[in-house]
Amino acid sequence: MGELARRDVLSWLGKGALGAVALGAVGQPAAAASGVTVLRGATLIDGTGRLPVRDSTVVLAGDRILAAGRHRDVPRGVRVIDVAGKYVIPGLWDLHTHATFFENTVAQLHVVQGVTGIREMWGQPETHDTRRRIESGEILGPRMVIASAIVDGPGSIWPGSDVVRTPAEARAAVRRAKDGGADFVKVYSFLSPECYAAIADEARRLRIPFAGHVPARVPVQDALAQHTHEHLYNLFTSTSDEADALYARLRAMPDDPADPNWWGRHAGRIERAAVATHSPARARRLFAAMADRGTWQSPTLFVERNMSRSLETITNDPVALERMRYIPVGLRAQWQQIMSGRPARSPEEVAELQKFGDARMRLLRQMHEAGVGVVAGTDAGFAYVFPGFSLHDELALLVQAGLSPAQALQAATRDAARCVGREHESGTVTPGKQADLVVLDADPSRDITNVSRVHAVVSRGRYLGPADRTRILREIEAAAQEPVEAPATPMGCCAH
Repeated sequence: MGELARRDVLSWLGKGALGAVALGAVGQPAAAASGVTVLRGATLIDGTGRLPVRDSTVVLAGDRILAAGRHRDVPRGVRVIDVAGKYVIPGLWDLHTHATFFENTVAQLHVVQGVTGIREMWGQPETHDTRRRIESGEILGPRMVIASAIVDGPGSIWPGSDVVRTPAEARAAVRRAKDGGADFVKVYSFLSPECYAAIADEARRLRIPFAGHVPARVPVQDALAQHTHEHLYNLFTSTSDEADALYARLRAMPDDPADPNWWGRHAGRIERAAVATHSPARARRLFAAMADRGTWQSPTLFVERNMSRSLETITNDPVALERMRYIPVGLRAQWQQIMSGRPARSPEEVAELQKFGDARMRLLRQMHEAGVGVVAGTDAGFAYVFPGFSLHDELALLVQAGLSPAQALQAATRDAARCVGREHESGTVTPGKQADLVVLDADPSRDITNVSRVHAVVSRGRYLGPADRTRILREIEAAAQEPVEAPATPMGCCAH
């Protein structure tokens, strides 16, 4: 940018309070004036809850938003992209993902579908390597918040989990997670109540969040210090009129070395049966306590709904078959292994699981109405949960559960950023925030499925228009055919 253009940008930014806010948020004026891009003419849905702004102007410099709103004039000498008739929203967050270490496929697939931030729920060395390469600009990929290795109890179904048998071992696992650079500790279903309590205490002492599955033997009422609860697990057991007896039964169940996951499957059956003894009063008290403590719920409705279907309806789904071409061959093989290990389900069993899923949807609506924070996560990387694409499916299910389109969108933008502690830099299209945006062809506030109609993506200030996205998708499809060495990805838990 020439000196004249730089002076024009600085003069434009310096006009009024908006300019002061923008310059203060971005930092050095010279940096703010270099590489400026203006998106002009779209309706802006900024994620704050304010009314949409028609014929908006969004000004970006590098990886920051300088201005966003209705500004008729723009500085001379900058790149102006006409997006009239489109809709600009914040970049989306998926708060439950796996397998992003597939750098040439999974990482990029998130971004081209508008998912510019993710929370990886099983941290491995390869995951941290991928984040470093994304941050350095070597590869295209989302911003990443990374879990520890899975911390679980005896009977854990995952090779590589940090299995703990005593409170002392549980505390040591938290310290290993902290020392290893994890952003949070990932807890899992087979932890004993004693080990779980030790993890909560040590995490508080070390000031590191912990999140994941509420262990099957731990009532949700005893898990309010856990930052997020995943998959809506244990809610009916915990809100049953017979909760005390059900948890006594769960804690008395022995492990079976010949079949490590039998116990988990049995816990799932107990949870489904507990719908019949559900207590609305217990649920109201629990949800009020969750809201008061700031405990978040990541329901992952898409994966739970998907896994309640019969095997053939999942594997023969035409939408899934179309998306499969972007999935790396090694990950496809793992998905096939998952599906081959699943028992056949009768129509009656499918109907029972779908009925249970509907009950969960109703409970989620009550939870949301009670003020519990709900965030969008998909389990992307698990079988037939497609990075990027499935977040669009998740938002549609959140609306089916009772959130408005605007609330569902905030579950993947503003509220997701708050959940991962990034609200000061992400989640809304406001001055000073990171330049992560999605440009849509239609209005998601009228119909949430329009979030899948992606026209362009801005990732770290880089504008990826229709031609760029088409090119990247072709490159992903080609890369997906090449074998890549990568660690195993999670293949599900008890409820699947």
